Amino acid sequence: MLRRYMKWVPAFVMAGLSVSFVGCAPQVMKDYDAFVKRPSPIIAGKPYVIDAPDRIQIVCPAAPEINHYSPVLRPDGYITVPLIGEHFAAGKTPTQLASELQEKILKYYDDVSVQVTVSNFASKNYYMAGETSAGPKPFTGRDTVLKAVLSAGLPDSSWPKHVLVIRPNENIQYVKRMTVDMDRMIKYGDLKYNIILEEGDIIYIPTHPLALFGKTIQNMLSPVNPALRAATTPGRITGTNYNPSGGGSSYNGNRGGQ
Repeated sequence: MLRRYMKWVPAFVMAGLSVSFVGCAPQVMKDYDAFVKRPSPIIAGKPYVIDAPDRIQIVCPAAPEINHYSPVLRPDGYITVPLIGEHFAAGKTPTQLASELQEKILKYYDDVSVQVTVSNFASKNYYMAGETSAGPKPFTGRDTVLKAVLSAGLPDSSWPKHVLVIRPNENIQYVKRMTVDMDRMIKYGDLKYNIILEEGDIIYIPTHPLALFGKTIQNMLSPVNPALRAATTPGRITGTNYNPSGGGSSYNGNRGGQ
């Protein structure tokens, strides 16, 4: 029975290799105009808007009470700042929030300047999926495809030649997709499609056909793995004690009904 099965393995292998390399490449998506901007920007097109649970840092050397103060936005969008008290910060850019805080701190200090930066980006994400370290990743507004892919990782089972970048939209008709050859980008420095990501973008890395085929074969062989192991392991008879010094073997018990 086992030999009868094993004689078909080479055929399965050849069939699998044929499927792997003939017509199995993902469709190339070409919505490049929706992603590529000229000249290439260094930040995302939209200013970063603060939201919970981002952490910000306030810099105001003239007001030691708030200088280098670093609050986290609460779920209700407020922060609590010394001297100023509670202030609604969600939905504002760092520049807008700095202007509002500066106006309030002028009640206590003359000629002050307030700056606000985001020290921990936690409210917005882009997403990695497929054959990589999948999941939501913090969106900073300076994330590129190259940085995102290399940060998440490219295992041997991945297919970097066919990385898919997706820009979702609530209206399915306006979802944009482009295929990026990360293999070419990494090996040859072709950064033509190394775009700046936007909030909510999805990067999908497919599984390489050979890795997918390997998993398929492994699943096919799993029912007969015990038999394969038995066929390639020195035979043992249950209840037999073998004496390697040449004393032969002694038999205890029955032989399973034989």
